[in-house]
Amino acid sequence: MSPSIKPLSILVAALASTPVAQATGSFELGRIEVTAAQELPALGTTRIDADLMRDENRETLTEALDRVPGVAVGNIGMRNEQVAYIRGFNMRQVPVLVDGMPVYISYDGTVDLGRFTTFDIAEVNVSKGFSSVLYGPNTLGGAINLISRRPSEKFEGEVGAGYQVGDTRGSDGSRVWGNFGSNQGQWYVQTGVSYVDQNAFSLSNMFSPNDEQGRGLRKNAEYRDKKISLKLGWTPNETDEYAISYVKQDGKKNVPTYAGTADETPRYRRWPFWDRESIYFLSNTALDDVSYLKTRLYYDQFDNQFDWYNDREYTDLSRESIYDDYSYGGSLEYGRHIANHLVKVAAHYKFDEHVDYVIGDPDRDKYQDKTYSFAIEDTITLTERQFIVAGVSYDRRDSVKSGEFDNNSTDGWNPQIGYLFAPDNANEGRITLSRKTRVPTMSDRYSTSNGRALPAPDLKPEKATTAEIGWVHRIGTVARLEAAIFHSNIRDLIQRVDIEPVGPARSQNQNVDKVRSRGVELGGEFWLGENWLLGTQYSYLDRKNRSSDLQLTDAPEHTLFAYATWQATPALSLSASAQYESKRFSSTDRERVASSFTVANFRGSYQFGQGFTARFGVENFLDRNYAYTEGWPEPGRTYYANLSYRF
Repeated sequence: MSPSIKPLSILVAALASTPVAQATGSFELGRIEVTAAQELPALGTTRIDADLMRDENRETLTEALDRVPGVAVGNIGMRNEQVAYIRGFNMRQVPVLVDGMPVYISYDGTVDLGRFTTFDIAEVNVSKGFSSVLYGPNTLGGAINLISRRPSEKFEGEVGAGYQVGDTRGSDGSRVWGNFGSNQGQWYVQTGVSYVDQNAFSLSNMFSPNDEQGRGLRKNAEYRDKKISLKLGWTPNETDEYAISYVKQDGKKNVPTYAGTADETPRYRRWPFWDRESIYFLSNTALDDVSYLKTRLYYDQFDNQFDWYNDREYTDLSRESIYDDYSYGGSLEYGRHIANHLVKVAAHYKFDEHVDYVIGDPDRDKYQDKTYSFAIEDTITLTERQFIVAGVSYDRRDSVKSGEFDNNSTDGWNPQIGYLFAPDNANEGRITLSRKTRVPTMSDRYSTSNGRALPAPDLKPEKATTAEIGWVHRIGTVARLEAAIFHSNIRDLIQRVDIEPVGPARSQNQNVDKVRSRGVELGGEFWLGENWLLGTQYSYLDRKNRSSDLQLTDAPEHTLFAYATWQATPALSLSASAQYESKRFSSTDRERVASSFTVANFRGSYQFGQGFTARFGVENFLDRNYAYTEGWPEPGRTYYANLSYRF
């Protein structure tokens, strides 16, 4: 279901007594998707635009993804990293891209979604299952692409500031942001800045304390994020575009201790810095009337420090771990219309390096990988309402430096085909079949978990075969209904398993699991008169481990999200939402369980003056105690207020 409330937004703009500038446009060069000479029926990609993210106070990528059917967000508590699961696939199996370029820490193959703020993002695109082979490698369960902003006016922008606080003193936080752009016809510039400073959050009054965590304020949960972005673009004619972008993120975050009932040894940790710096170039050149060439080049660097303490006061520092990761690479994409075919071919290259060491220890571990991907995709127009999409890609990963291990390689093929059709103007359907692979990360192959695990340098790629049937039905301007049924068979799933002790090591990553994953996604939006929008979306996920009795973790079986928006006056909008998630297992032995929960939110916005908008709300206003991972509680009741000005 489309997560946007565009029809209501258009209605609001039409009724408003004061003009409001249009939202900044999306950076089209950053988009990767299946296309044809004409608009295709819905392929199942969900788009979340900037207006929705601001209206619903979704400040991070995690919060934005929590709005998408089939996506469950989570928290890796021991590292305080926010993650997402798409139909049960984790972040190593679903890459995150910014303007079509992969963004992840080289060693882990993942990234903390909570560090990606959305203030300078135009939209977030989520492809589930059947994603274009042009994305590149490792799209086992889909892909997440963040599209940056691109100005459309001679001078435009937005500035804003906000404040939030919980029920407990000391749980306050502030944020400020600004986006400024200018489009001068043959060239444009876009810049963005944001700053978030959040103290520890307030726990629910229903939380039951343990020895490490009392009631009230969540200990050691502070974080701070600063970000600046700059884009320069040249558009010499109507078809060609060349742009260079720079992004700098500086963050720090603390790691709360385990607050559950299991017998866990307390760990006291902090990230004094979590920094990312990136520069990239994108271009599109029309070679003639029927063909084009696109390029992407990038350099991405992560610098992180992870500190370990011996005491709960964080005064006795025992270890300072430094992680230096960088990657560079690029891609070429060539497309050509041939009769009723749109054929695209692409080549990708990526180099990754990871270095880690402990301050004071002369030993350093260095790992390097090279990854290649070659793809071809053909969109065939059968009729004006029927299309075939066929594609295949080949991925290969070669290790260059492997520490004490021999270099190794692994590869995989990724074929897929889809039939898209639109019987009439009110209906769209899709039937797709894909087989995707995911090559093991450095962490999969070489991690020893501080001596508790054996490395596994010879792991094979994971493989997933997914079939999906989807349908969209519109009832005039009154309603939009959407449904999808999917079934995935996963082979050679990588999982940590217990082994006979080898010294202190008692586990190892192995290709041991076969998993069946199937489910249903339903959604609907309903416009009642001129002032009401109602919506609901439901997801069912049934995952089964077919190789052992180990429990699959972290993704709930049922999720339900419902919302209502009332345009009380041309300027005032009020909305309420509720989200239910069934229990999820946090350990493979089923001993640790995050209970089911329902969280309700209330939000409002008021437009005034020439482009001013005040937004306010209460999140988790029933103050429920809930967690995505057992022992790592989420915030209790939280109040927020933001003020922005768009011009």
